[in-house]
Amino acid sequence: MKKWCVLSLLFFMVLSCSQAHKKEEEINKVKINSAFALFHGALFTASAQDLPTLKTDYPYMFPEGMSDELVLERMKDSTQQFLYKEVCKVYKDFEPKQKEIEYLFKHIKYYFNDFKAPIVVTDITGVSYQNQVLYAEDLLLISLDMFLGKQHEVYGRYAKYLSENFTPEHMTTAIAKKIIDTQYPETRDRTFLGQMIFEGKKAYLLDLFLPEVGDEIKLGYSPKKLAWAQANEFEVWAYFIKNEMLYANTNQLRQRFLDIAPFSKFYTPMDRDSPGAIGKYTGLQLVRAYMKNNQVDVKTLLGLEAQSLLNASGYKPRKH
Repeated sequence: MKKWCVLSLLFFMVLSCSQAHKKEEEINKVKINSAFALFHGALFTASAQDLPTLKTDYPYMFPEGMSDELVLERMKDSTQQFLYKEVCKVYKDFEPKQKEIEYLFKHIKYYFNDFKAPIVVTDITGVSYQNQVLYAEDLLLISLDMFLGKQHEVYGRYAKYLSENFTPEHMTTAIAKKIIDTQYPETRDRTFLGQMIFEGKKAYLLDLFLPEVGDEIKLGYSPKKLAWAQANEFEVWAYFIKNEMLYANTNQLRQRFLDIAPFSKFYTPMDRDSPGAIGKYTGLQLVRAYMKNNQVDVKTLLGLEAQSLLNASGYKPRKH
């Protein structure tokens, strides 16, 4: 009997891998019209005489009212020039990243046919966390100085739990998150369960759009924090249920378990070992469980109410 169970498991694993491979082949055939504008290289190697050409080549980077003096001042600024040199060290050749981003766009287009690939513009914004990635349908701006590596000296003023994500490996995920945040409307369900599953759905979209990216990058956890989340999944879910949090409607729960933070707040000695936003991890596991047990397309998933998803998920985390 045990032998047959092992053989059955192997069969389903092989079948699953075969189906995943076939889907990736289909996605690779998706046609997209992507364009990349390496504005950072054009701007910081230009002279005053090149300004008219820059305006012609990159009109979207020169809004009405921006004076030439301001642009020239930026080009000569010592801090900006330093950042440009640091960016060049990390991104000597941007083509590998272009391929990553194009593959991301193919995945989004595969699942959402109305998606239009934006013009991807690279820039330097002065180590601004708020401007890591900006997206407005036709344009997507990447601040390359926000993806130099977590140990880089320019991130000294940022907390470690934030700078963990300032690496080249996090760039494509940051782009995907920004597109998802812009395209996926906020849920009206203000319960903790509703908010948790809303975040879980967004994280599940990352599973679809970036199938080769690990959970630590998609969730923004360090490997150690992710290991904690995996080891304590049962205890976290039990804590939420025992304290009757699922149907509570307070901003405090979002701050404790869903907002970006150095750790989640159970108010126990083990808090500092936990990742911030542990509710996103739980929400993702709920959505993964639902999709494993239900044959629905992604648009149906996104429209599903939280309670219905929970009821049909069969979610039962195991105690380690």
